[in-house]
Amino acid sequence: MSYPLPLLPSIPDNLENLDSRHALPHLMALMKNTLIRALNRIHACAPLITIGHTALPSFLDYVRSLLIHLNIHLEEDATFFSTNPLAEIATSETNPDTNVIRESIVSLLSLVSDWIEDESIYCPSALSDALSFGPRMVADMQVQIKMLTPMLLSSIISHSDLLELITDSVSRSSERSDLTFLLPFVLSHHDRTTSAHWPNIHKDGIEMLPTLILSHSGYWQFAPFNPLTREIQSLGVISA
Repeated sequence: MSYPLPLLPSIPDNLENLDSRHALPHLMALMKNTLIRALNRIHACAPLITIGHTALPSFLDYVRSLLIHLNIHLEEDATFFSTNPLAEIATSETNPDTNVIRESIVSLLSLVSDWIEDESIYCPSALSDALSFGPRMVADMQVQIKMLTPMLLSSIISHSDLLELITDSVSRSSERSDLTFLLPFVLSHHDRTTSAHWPNIHKDGIEMLPTLILSHSGYWQFAPFNPLTREIQSLGVISA
């Protein structure tokens, strides 16, 4: 496997209308696909943005924010599947050990922070090379999603109990995240043609979106979709 990384399979249904034991793997796939798209985008942008490029400061900040968010996501995954009764199925396939991957993320995060402090030492090829954890991460995700069948989940947990665990997990992730980044990020890295129902955003969130976008206005030029219009964005403007 190499870049661009393949996306995880998902369904277009409204997941809120499904039994949580059927919805969970698809919900996970939709969220993980936003992260996969971001890694693909960074890998594609890296050779286009060199020292002196006007977009470099925003690009490095975008990469740093993505890495922080990705690390939170992987940590929460491990926490989620360590919770009883899900701990019963927390095998290497359903709850893969991501310690090595997270170490790579933290190492890259440190490197990006150094580049932010001194852009003159930024190295596009070093960034591309440091994204080498991506294929292993996606391979683990593919196996994880495949293993989480409705039959397996139904054998150990009820719909209502799993729904409560999912809600708690989302709350924990939100509490640890920069919400000015999280909502525009999800919207700008989700392909609505794969699901028009996700993410389900409260009216207040929709109203706040233009303000949230301005909090990191330089980030979204690197995203695959415009966070407001949801239209596809080309990298042509960045490389110009």
